[in-house]
Amino acid sequence: MRHILTPARRTTALTAASMAIVLLATGCSASAGADAAPGAAGIEKRGGEVVYLDAELSRSTQLQSSGTWQDSAYIENVADRLVHRDAETKEIKPWIAESWTVSEDGRTYEFTIREGVTFSNGQALDASAVKRNLDWQVEGDEDKGIPANNWFPRVASIAADDAARSVTVELEEPSTGFLAILSFWRSALVADETIEAPIEKQQQLSGIIGSGPFVVESEEYGAEIVLARRDGYAWAPEGLANQGEAYLDKVTIIPVTEDSVRLGSLRAGEADIIRYIQPSEEETLTNAGFEVIAQQGVGNANVWDLKQSAPFLDDVRVRRALQHGIDRQQIIEDLYTENWSAATSVITPGSVGYEDVSDLFEYDADKSNSLLDDAGWDRRDADGFRTRNGEQLRILTYVDVYDSTAKPLFQLVQWQLKQIGVNLEIKETDYANYASVYTDPTVGALRNGWPEADTTRLSIGYHSEGSNSFAFQEPDAELDRLLEDQLTAATVAEREETIAEIQERIVEQAYALPIINDTQVFGLAETVNDLTFSSEARPHFYETWTERK
Repeated sequence: MRHILTPARRTTALTAASMAIVLLATGCSASAGADAAPGAAGIEKRGGEVVYLDAELSRSTQLQSSGTWQDSAYIENVADRLVHRDAETKEIKPWIAESWTVSEDGRTYEFTIREGVTFSNGQALDASAVKRNLDWQVEGDEDKGIPANNWFPRVASIAADDAARSVTVELEEPSTGFLAILSFWRSALVADETIEAPIEKQQQLSGIIGSGPFVVESEEYGAEIVLARRDGYAWAPEGLANQGEAYLDKVTIIPVTEDSVRLGSLRAGEADIIRYIQPSEEETLTNAGFEVIAQQGVGNANVWDLKQSAPFLDDVRVRRALQHGIDRQQIIEDLYTENWSAATSVITPGSVGYEDVSDLFEYDADKSNSLLDDAGWDRRDADGFRTRNGEQLRILTYVDVYDSTAKPLFQLVQWQLKQIGVNLEIKETDYANYASVYTDPTVGALRNGWPEADTTRLSIGYHSEGSNSFAFQEPDAELDRLLEDQLTAATVAEREETIAEIQERIVEQAYALPIINDTQVFGLAETVNDLTFSSEARPHFYETWTERK
């Protein structure tokens, strides 16, 4: 079992420092973060530390090439972005860019950069630093093996004027999603020291030098990361109650992949926050006095992409039969809680252009059976599976390693599809080998679904010349056109209309099986307050405070 800090060890190590900080905070103004806790007179927000147990190992924090959920969440706490997307209203608000203008043709973005911001190594985060970051995102660094950020629109030019504190970005085509992309963790602003570092350094969080409210105090790669409060931080996004330094002294992040160990550590007081709680544990944890927070982010729903390179899935009748053969309401009722919901599209509510298209894939076993009969799968073998010309209707999938609730979910879908005569063969692999599953042409269904800042992800993942996640053998020209059009729509209304058409096209052609809306579930000790989240459900520790100093 991994080393966990006990309350006794934490208290001994932090007592002197915490007392000093509390005494100092007592004499400070409210803007310095010494506010009394709501309803708890005499308890200061400033001071103390929390231990956060994540469910997954850190893999890589290199901005343009990383992609794991946990690494992106860590980056959010050490690096700021040009703009901030409000988690509640989804409105884009000022951050490092205190204001901006967009030309009528949607191609010119001019940002005014906030004064006085610095990276944690002392470098000024001025207009030139912003330009350097944007150039790096657009171009990558081929010599270091760093790709360009494929979320970015095509950029014609970037200019900076430090005297005017302005950065002007000229795009080759309009992009109404550009501001949302700039709010995304992948667009985090970093110091020259990071940009110039080798990729191996950037792949560790300690190599990400940002301007955020925390800095990396220490990192034992794959075992423990300690974040410390950034002294002098004073440029939080507009609208946050705290506009000064973070309240916590430290956040200790420890990866613990066993669900039972994380839960036991929380119960024993060895951890303050844990991520991933099995739905069956939510009620018992709440009854024991812990807080359970379920956060649903914007982005892709939990869908199963159907790869048309696999046997039988090039037939739309088979794909539609699978869509209608899944009872999503039974999945929620049997496996999940009220914190979860059935998917109603390939993206989640709150995402730009979201449309409820659930009527196109509602559960209807009779329709599934009729479709399969029509496709020639009208015989059954001794096990009850459909056959055609002596061949069994078998679809291969692998359990998603990134979702702690995946195995029972896959098994229930397997049982549901058996009722219509489809053999869903389930295999398992580990983190190290899961990526190779995507390249196996015989694998028919793979889970997809990540909280994302913008529906640009649809174009990256599904265009036949992009990731081609549907493994098109022949491109769907109509879908490709829509995926291209959403990136260059001249107005938000035009883009939303195109995104609605994308959802309809994917579902009508049954390229994917929407299952549930992803939910990130956290368990908190009752001494932890005000854990907040990005619009994509990633945890922010900036306004979090603990009663245990």
